[in-house]
Amino acid sequence: MTQSEQDLKRKNMVQTLLIVVIGQVGCLTLAVILASVFGGLWLDNVFGTKPVFTLVLLFAGIPLSVFLMLSISRKALARLKEKYETEEKNTSA
Repeated sequence: MTQSEQDLKRKNMVQTLLIVVIGQVGCLTLAVILASVFGGLWLDNVFGTKPVFTLVLLFAGIPLSVFLMLSISRKALARLKEKYETEEKNTSA
């Protein structure tokens, strides 16, 4: 395999991984927001407090979303690094 083919393969691998990470982060953020809104509206309806629980859950969802984004990104980066190192070992051997 030539150097340009290896570079193209790595570039495609990185792009695919990036698309997967963006999709996961987007869906997860949407799920956190929807759970916060619907959970907050339900709690506000049960306890008779208009926007209190909804706002609290929405503001609590922000750091949760950031933490989950970082966690997913770190795992994806670790997978990419592992694949890169494995590929380097196979190429040099």
